[in-house]
Amino acid sequence: MANEDLIYRITRAVYDRVGSTADEQTIEQLVTDIYREVQNSNSINVSGTQSIPASSREGSSGRMVISVFGMDHPGIVAGVAQILAEAACSIVDINQTVVQGKFAMVIIADTARAKETTAELKDRLKREGEKLGVRIYAQREDLFNAMHRV
Repeated sequence: MANEDLIYRITRAVYDRVGSTADEQTIEQLVTDIYREVQNSNSINVSGTQSIPASSREGSSGRMVISVFGMDHPGIVAGVAQILAEAACSIVDINQTVVQGKFAMVIIADTARAKETTAELKDRLKREGEKLGVRIYAQREDLFNAMHRV
């Protein structure tokens, strides 16, 4: 919870500086960069060496929120699930619905054992969304929670 509170405070400060009209992706990237720098400086021990490797902190919550939107057609769930399976991510929770031909899905994925970085996984999901004709948004759960508290 301390990480989520820190991310919330960073997000609030960024929004206060750049304004509420800023692009959400820009805000997310700024918050991620600032959070990593804070974590890097906090993980330096008295001898001046890092006590926790940077790679283990990326995706600190170990979970990702994935949202999918578009016109309904067969293969959407399979396409997203295939990307997650190839990356060694487990689906923790999934909810999907179709309303008058419009498809919406939210997946909570456990990325703790992922074979790729959060950025690589987000990029693969985005490319898969383009192939499937849907929009896929993915974000670390701790960032998602903090940004949606703002």
